[in-house]
Amino acid sequence: MQAEQWRTIDITVTTNREYPNPFLDVDVFGVFTGPQGQTLKLLGFWDGEGTWVVRFAPTALGIWSYRIESTDADNGDFSGSGTVECVPYTGELDIYKHGFLKVSADKDYLTYGDGTPFFWLGDTHWTFVTEERFDESNCPKYDSQFKACADKRVQQKFNVYQCNFRDGNVDGFFGRNIDMMQKTEQGYLPNLSIFKENVDKKMKYLADCGFVIAVGYAWGFDMERHEVERYQKFAKYTAARYGAYPVVWTLAGELPGYAGDLEENTRLWKLVAEECEKWNGYENLQSVHLACARPFPKVYEKEPWFDFAMSQAGHGDEDMGQEMYAEFKEMYAGHPVLESEATYEGATSGEYCSRIIDAKMMRRLAYLIMQSGGCGYTYGCNGVWELQWEAGVGGIGWGDMSWWDGLELPGADQLTIFRDFYESVNWSTLKPLPREQAEVECFFMSPAPNRMQIFFTGDPERRTIVGYLTETSMRTFVLRGLKAGKYRGWWMDPETGVRTELAGEILPEHGEWHFDGNEIWKKRHDYLLVIEAAE
Repeated sequence: MQAEQWRTIDITVTTNREYPNPFLDVDVFGVFTGPQGQTLKLLGFWDGEGTWVVRFAPTALGIWSYRIESTDADNGDFSGSGTVECVPYTGELDIYKHGFLKVSADKDYLTYGDGTPFFWLGDTHWTFVTEERFDESNCPKYDSQFKACADKRVQQKFNVYQCNFRDGNVDGFFGRNIDMMQKTEQGYLPNLSIFKENVDKKMKYLADCGFVIAVGYAWGFDMERHEVERYQKFAKYTAARYGAYPVVWTLAGELPGYAGDLEENTRLWKLVAEECEKWNGYENLQSVHLACARPFPKVYEKEPWFDFAMSQAGHGDEDMGQEMYAEFKEMYAGHPVLESEATYEGATSGEYCSRIIDAKMMRRLAYLIMQSGGCGYTYGCNGVWELQWEAGVGGIGWGDMSWWDGLELPGADQLTIFRDFYESVNWSTLKPLPREQAEVECFFMSPAPNRMQIFFTGDPERRTIVGYLTETSMRTFVLRGLKAGKYRGWWMDPETGVRTELAGEILPEHGEWHFDGNEIWKKRHDYLLVIEAAE
């Protein structure tokens, strides 16, 4: 048997013995030993009748040996052994060239398995199980709604697909739930028809596209005590069925919630996260989709299973500034932070004026999280985040837009520029500059100081410095602490990606550079400024 590195193969085990509840009555495992003696113990998943499957993705090249074990020692069918030869991956997808995600050594960003920085650029499909259709499309341009959405984002260099299984009866704001885990007289059982006919082909397609699949179990409001076992069993089963794919588990939506006993709700979901960790053979990263609140919720930051923090800035932008994210990073010190839900393009904002969120408003938050020390941004757009079948039909919408119209909104293309830009300036080395080293020279009081700032990051040697200027930022500023004697600089329009070189060299005096950008101020447009050491 042969498999490419990080790509899955299935080992099937069958038995004629009948169990009252095969899902609960027996666990089947594959125990794999790699070429350097490393071991993986992977839980198999029950797949109907007398069949269990152990899904394996080898993490290292060479010969892996395996043996089958089970908790029913008297059943000889659950035995056997074999080998798998792991050969090099021959494709072009980064997740299989470099390996599944982990946290960087400095706990400040995410990396692939081999240490290569991972720039998180996600797209949101909360109802991908309940609403997104794999074999059907109502747009003549596409044969499949699901494939059209995934393929479009691949072309735009998105690498994360943010979604939610929407299992069970946990209450939520929008959409419907579906019983993927069923309660029977013999206890809980996976609804195999939903897994086989719906979820399996979507998860495999996303994995074959090279997405990291960031998926939660349900929406997280007001879980009743008797539901905890349901979600523990669900976490165990999905860890076995999908853990060999490039997944990130995000527990539940909008935690800790907004009403009721939030402390108890948080405690109950923690038990589910701990169950996931128990069966998490590939040590897939875990996080939580947080509720939208000011200040941001602070939950789970001390839990050993909690790997990185996902803020939800929300869908207005009146109070969104660098201090907001600085506070969030302080709350989750020692964890990478990223934005998981903000300013869905084409939706109605949550501001008092209820304006429609445009690409400029959306991208401001994307650049703001990165300039505040974050490691990625998750996009969402009207029509797609809730998979609205057609304008006014299906989904709940914050506006009236079909999924195929949502796919054509301009903001996603601008996020391709966003990712390309940060990867071109070695983004993982850039950290927010202290205020005393990057100061706007403003001589009047502003009623909205966040709108006047320029958000600067730089590497430790100050050889590369990046500034993001919103459309209302002051363009006159001073940079201090420059270590090189000579720099060159350029502007970039984040809407088009067009770069314009600064005229002449930048020659700091005593490590300072004063810039008067009044001409740029008149354009009332957001810009990126990059200065790079020229010696």
